[in-house]
Amino acid sequence: MRFSLPRRGIGFALAAMLLSTVHGAAQGLPTIHVATCVCDDVKTILYGIRVGIFQKYGVTVEEVPVQNGAAALASLVGGSSQVALSSDLPIFQAHDHGIPLTIVAPAQWYLTEAATAGTLLVKADAPIKSGRDLNGKTIAVQSIKDLNWAGTMAWIDATGGDSHTVKAVELPLPAVVAALDEGRVAAGSVQTPFLEEGIASGKVRLLAKTYDAIGKRFEAAVYVSTTDYVAANRDALSRFAHGMHDAAVYTNSHPAEMTEIVATFTKMDPALVARTFRTTDPEYLDPKTLQPVIDAAFRYKLISRTFPAEELFSSVVLKAPT
Repeated sequence: MRFSLPRRGIGFALAAMLLSTVHGAAQGLPTIHVATCVCDDVKTILYGIRVGIFQKYGVTVEEVPVQNGAAALASLVGGSSQVALSSDLPIFQAHDHGIPLTIVAPAQWYLTEAATAGTLLVKADAPIKSGRDLNGKTIAVQSIKDLNWAGTMAWIDATGGDSHTVKAVELPLPAVVAALDEGRVAAGSVQTPFLEEGIASGKVRLLAKTYDAIGKRFEAAVYVSTTDYVAANRDALSRFAHGMHDAAVYTNSHPAEMTEIVATFTKMDPALVARTFRTTDPEYLDPKTLQPVIDAAFRYKLISRTFPAEELFSSVVLKAPT
C-alpha cells in the first residue's frame, strides 16, 4: 500500500483543519464515517460493517471510498469523514507541521515473512545482488520522498551501497516490469499484486524486501482522527477501536474468506485477489512497532524531527495486555 501527502498540501490541510467544525455523534447510534482507499487493508473494516461487529459495540460505521491516503486525510480535515485510513508517513508529516491528528486504531502490519510492499525487483538475469551493485544506477519508485522510497534507500545503504549516488524516478506500478525488461531502470519497487504478477512473468526476480531495512515487523498504516473529534466523541471512538480489534482477530485467521470482500470493493478479479498476499492487521497498537518508522523518516529527512510514537496515540488506542 502507498500513500503520500505532499508537503505543499500540508498547509492546505492545516487551513482546512482550522476551518472545519467538530461533528458530534448523531442521535441514536453514533455514526462514524471512515475514509478508506481502494486497497486490501480495508478488508477488516468492511468485514466489521458486513457482519455487524460495530453495531454490537453500539456504533454505526460507514466507509467513504477515496482514491488514496492523501484524499482520505483531506476528507478527514475537511469534515467529510471522522476517521481516515492512511499509511504512516503523511501522519508523521502532519504531526511535524502541528496538524492535530491522532491515531485511534492500527490498520496494517509490514511483516517480512509476508511482504506485500517494500519489495524491489530486478531483471531476471541481472547480476545485481546488493545495494552496492546499484551505485550510480537508476531505479523506479512509486513516489520520491515517500516511505517506500526511504525504505529502498535505507536498504541500499545497509547493503554496501551509497543511496546518494542512485537516481530515483517515479513510475506507475503497472509500468515497472516493462521498464526493467527494457533496461530503462536497474531496479524497481513494487507491491502486491504487481509483485506476484512480475515474478510469474519470468522477466524479473525479487532482489530485496527493502522495508526490512526499517524493521522486519512494523505498523505500516493506521486509522486516525482529529484531536478535537476524539475529545468530543471519545466513547464512540472507543467503541470503534474495540470493533476494529474484533474484526482484525477474525480477518487475520480467515484470510481465504476475505477474497470476495476485497474483490467486490476493489473491483479486481477474484482469482487475482486470491493469488495475492493478504495483508495482516494488527490487533493492538504498540509504540515499539511504530518508532522505527518514525526514526527512518527522520533519518531520510522526510520529517524535521524524531519524536516518541506515543505522541500520536489517542486515549482510545487499544494496547496489548501486559
